Amino acid sequence: MRKSTSLKHGLNVRKPVAATSNAKSDGHSAPKSVFAFDELETAAEAHQTITHAGGSEAQKSAKLALDLESTDPSVFAYDEVYDKINLARTRLKPSNDLKPRYMEKLLETAKTRQVQNEVVKERLLAKQREREGDLFADKETIVTESYREHKEQRQKMVDEEEAREKEEEKGRGRLDTGFYRGLLDRMDRDDVSKV
Repeated sequence: MRKSTSLKHGLNVRKPVAATSNAKSDGHSAPKSVFAFDELETAAEAHQTITHAGGSEAQKSAKLALDLESTDPSVFAYDEVYDKINLARTRLKPSNDLKPRYMEKLLETAKTRQVQNEVVKERLLAKQREREGDLFADKETIVTESYREHKEQRQKMVDEEEAREKEEEKGRGRLDTGFYRGLLDRMDRDDVSKV
């Protein structure tokens, strides 16, 4: 196996320290970055830096930026505009009313199913009482006021459900008759046109 003492390629190659110190001692500083506006105090200094950095495109864009900034100081105020937009969005959509989209419909469906189950249980109990006959006829039955109200509400919901089903039935019947009426009319027209 061969042992390498020095690496001359890749990321291990380092610049000599003397070369960087000579550039600073010559009095020539490294050119400032075109985008290093953080260190500059005024727009005039920024303009000088941009013009000394070279490049006609950079000069044109810097001049355009300075002209725009002189006409409207808020032209580059992106953060403020973004904050205003977000503020407007939050005003339009209040955060208190964040509800699930379909939860109300699901709760309503669950309630109707619960009522239907209660009706089925009530019918089963009525059949059981019929089978028992007069076995418990001499016993006292206690019905509370809240149970009566609950039973009335349940009956009201059952009646509404039946009315809704009848309406749907009528609507379906109209569709079927309309379909058949249209089919017969077309058949009559075809028969007349053949003659």
